[in-house]
Amino acid sequence: MVSSGWIEVGSLDDFKESNKKVVRIKDNLEILLIKVGNSVFAIENKCTHDDKPLSDGKIIDEKIIECIYHGARFDIETGRAMRMPAVTPVNIYKSKIEDNKIYIQIE
Repeated sequence: MVSSGWIEVGSLDDFKESNKKVVRIKDNLEILLIKVGNSVFAIENKCTHDDKPLSDGKIIDEKIIECIYHGARFDIETGRAMRMPAVTPVNIYKSKIEDNKIYIQIE
């Protein structure tokens, strides 16, 4: 049973053709879901350097996403900016998988 505060955003079946999926939460919040192995990470779909979508980027070493526009890199577990020109971390969200469904927590 899912506890309160968790929002269902998809299922593991959504990742059959790609390891990334964008979901829209509330009015204007886009969350990028990234599947790595048996885990799904949830980050805001916006590069903190120039507000471009991180969903256009590529996954490096299974834990880093690189923005294709200017090369900024972020740790998908912590949100930490790992390479210039980004210096501000990207927002991350807790995620969990239950019964093949993906949930994130928005605080």
